[in-house]
Amino acid sequence: MEGFFMRKTFLAIAKNISKLCAMRIVNDPPQVNTNDKKSGVYTSMSIVAEAKRANCWLYNKLNNEWYTPEEFHEKYANHRDTDINIRTLLQNIFIIDPNKGIKAYHKTLADKLTKFEAETKELRERGEAFTQRVIDYYQQKSKNKFK
Repeated sequence: MEGFFMRKTFLAIAKNISKLCAMRIVNDPPQVNTNDKKSGVYTSMSIVAEAKRANCWLYNKLNNEWYTPEEFHEKYANHRDTDINIRTLLQNIFIIDPNKGIKAYHKTLADKLTKFEAETKELRERGEAFTQRVIDYYQQKSKNKFK
């Protein structure tokens, strides 16, 4: 169950990241073609060089993961996969200042806490009202018993 909530939290963070900053595709690959199922090797690391120049990190929108330029290079340098999978990866990798990710995290956390507080306040009010109703009922019943 914890994984489910973590995934929802990361999705909310990702949503806030997209609101806080203008993301852009660096290596915009060509449209789908008939060779998409061919195996290819991803060797271009211009996205890593650009991220380093901008002092930014790489964010994968598909799995909501952050990579330092070095981590991305280590993971994907000479990465072998189908052409379409490599293209999909590149279409969903964004160069973003990691501070925007931190801000998005704090905003998501604050939003969730506000929602949680509102829900628990409503639950507390309903629970207290019901508790008082039960007490009143049995007090009234005991009064009527001794009359």
